[in-house]
Amino acid sequence: MRSPKFLVIIGAGLGSAAFSYLGTGLQPIWWMLWLAPVPVLAIAPRIRNSTAFLLGSVAWLIGEMNQWNYVRHEIELPWQIMILYFVVPAAVFGLGVLFVRSFLRGGLLFLAALAFPVYWVAYEYLTAIASPHSTWGNLAYTQMNCLPVIQIASIIGLWGISFIVFLFAGTIAALLSGIGNPRQRGALVVTIGIVVCAFFLFGEWRLRSNPSAESVAVTLIAKDVPMSVYLGTEEQALALLREYAGEVRRVTPTGTEAVVLPEKIARVSENALAEVDALFSATAADTRAAIVLGLVRRTPFGTFNSSRFYSADGKFEANYDKHHLVPGVEPEKPGDKRVLLDQVSGRWGLQICKDMDFPKLSRKYAAEGATLLLVPAWDFNLDRWLHARMAVLRAVENGFALARSGRNGLLTLSDNRGRIVAEAATVPGRFVSITAKVNVGSAQTFYTRAGDWFGWVCVAIFVSLVAFRLLAPSRIG
Repeated sequence: MRSPKFLVIIGAGLGSAAFSYLGTGLQPIWWMLWLAPVPVLAIAPRIRNSTAFLLGSVAWLIGEMNQWNYVRHEIELPWQIMILYFVVPAAVFGLGVLFVRSFLRGGLLFLAALAFPVYWVAYEYLTAIASPHSTWGNLAYTQMNCLPVIQIASIIGLWGISFIVFLFAGTIAALLSGIGNPRQRGALVVTIGIVVCAFFLFGEWRLRSNPSAESVAVTLIAKDVPMSVYLGTEEQALALLREYAGEVRRVTPTGTEAVVLPEKIARVSENALAEVDALFSATAADTRAAIVLGLVRRTPFGTFNSSRFYSADGKFEANYDKHHLVPGVEPEKPGDKRVLLDQVSGRWGLQICKDMDFPKLSRKYAAEGATLLLVPAWDFNLDRWLHARMAVLRAVENGFALARSGRNGLLTLSDNRGRIVAEAATVPGRFVSITAKVNVGSAQTFYTRAGDWFGWVCVAIFVSLVAFRLLAPSRIG
């Protein structure tokens, strides 16, 4: 017969696993993440170091299985990479449990509540700096359906979102652990309660304080086609591009100012590019709407994943080459120039798909006055919600509107508060389009000006806590 303590340990592990499974991944339930670390953190001071680490790691690993189908079958990662993809975050979570446990064992209630959010944000921030995928996998994106919470990104970036979620979880775990006297516990409840309430109140205030601004009518159009078409002949490529031009003429309402098409519609040579430019210049002039076209340019100097801008008066005006290519998937050469276009409604900027995973690039656009980002994209079906919302968070961080047209994904139009103005899922074999107006007023944020200062603050506090733990062993069991 199992002892009651063993059953409590198993229950804590299963509880954290269930909350993390439902609260993370490609379609998260945002509030579940607020509870995910609580069971294993609360029980950690009552069990051995090795047990606490194993319990936390296994619980997080089980939670990560919500991405198994995506990783194994959709993007088809090699086994070695896939193992690292799952095992490293699980081990990091297990170490975080040990970190919190050390402060709980020493009766340091406030430091225990602070330890996990600081530890996790430091890990996410340093990982984003080093990773070619930047912020992919950051837990801040799980909160995109809770608009008040994500507004804090306008001050401290996405790092503040993970911080507040885990500050709440760390506090609840510390209270449930049974550590501390009533005075300490009461002070902790009041202090962290004020902080969490302040975050939500700021978010509500920002959502209600959106100033009046000019609106831009945008049409997004995309069609999912088989990979064989993309990899086909240039004749097939030109035929598909003619289909897109015809669809733009057919569905673009009068008064539309910008039409955004998806990434990498086709691959064309330098010789055929003149025909493509003439086709879409004429289409832009006929509809009196600017057009953003995503394609791959094959030139004598290399191949580029490009976004081409045709003005409403029928002129080819700009070419943007994608900066951040998907390692192992995109063989094209990266670009290094930003493109901003002065319009009556403000400044429009061009990016492509994965570029929006990198906060620094969007911050540079905002610092140069961008009020609307036009973004062709190409997703992997299962990640359509997550990847679209990653781009939406850039808009919240920096105060610009977003028009993102993703094949095998979502057509998404959002304002500078992260509100979805219009959205539709693409489907195979036929065109899907949406048209709506979005406000594009200038709203440069503190985060745009200050950058990732909060990430570095969390790194510094984490280092300080580690030093305290090492230098004050008598206080910490």
